Amino acid sequence: MKLKLFIALISLMVFQPFIKQENPITSSRPEIKSINTDYPKEGVWVQVPKGTKKITFYVEAKNTETILFWLIPTGTQTWTERTLIGYDTRNNQTDNKFSLTWNINKPSLYDHLVVQAIGDELVEQDLINLYME
Repeated sequence: MKLKLFIALISLMVFQPFIKQENPITSSRPEIKSINTDYPKEGVWVQVPKGTKKITFYVEAKNTETILFWLIPTGTQTWTERTLIGYDTRNNQTDNKFSLTWNINKPSLYDHLVVQAIGDELVEQDLINLYME
């Protein structure tokens, strides 16, 4: 009995390097952590003061190479009316902060800002709503 136990233990020690060890799951899926602006957000709406000429958007996203900033009119089925207002790319492997300063070229705002985070092969998106009073 002791000899069988000894042989089993030796076998485990000898073959241990060949036993597959699971690595923790890591995701390369882009993940938008936050979207902020120069102005406070109330829920998903940002009130931009009337007469504002520039606004800066700040995005924190993991596993992201590029952030696209799309302006889309509110309403239904308006995705085809979107306008790309800018983009930002990652500076290095640890960079997870993106931003865009947009020169507002409209007399008023009542639009969605869709942020698309582009990773290796996947895209994640989120939005905030903008209105100007």
